[in-house]
Amino acid sequence: MKTNLNCLECGKQLTDGISEFSIDVYGYPLCLKHQAYIDESSAAQHAIDLYFALKSKKIPVVLEYWDGRKHVDIAIPGKLYIEVNGVHHYQSIQALIDLKQSVCDLKENISTIFVPDYLLDHPAMFRLTVEELVMACRSLTSPVSSFPNMVLSVN
Repeated sequence: MKTNLNCLECGKQLTDGISEFSIDVYGYPLCLKHQAYIDESSAAQHAIDLYFALKSKKIPVVLEYWDGRKHVDIAIPGKLYIEVNGVHHYQSIQALIDLKQSVCDLKENISTIFVPDYLLDHPAMFRLTVEELVMACRSLTSPVSSFPNMVLSVN
């Protein structure tokens, strides 16, 4: 007996055929609309894989987020940018551009995490990277009131 899956993006229930095709081709259950979205996106495969890994952990991320100045690989809008960097990001000019952009983001209280793509090449490193990013994302999206109250005393 097969279990119908829901689209990882919108939650729409998928038919067996669509879910099987989507998992075979994309690695994730996606409706036809979101399969087309991934096909039409210019995101690198590493960013797509990381995006869906975070989505599957219920992290409210956006793929290819436009912040008004640039596209960000993965974002929690207004809180965190995650950039998946390939080899070209380690060349002097691109590294300086990335640094300037992250400083500009910090001025707006938005943190940027740069993830070298080689961390996503091996399953064990991929899992560890996802775990660290999930912790970072949850710390930014958790309401402050959910943390225990701390009492400080000054003697």
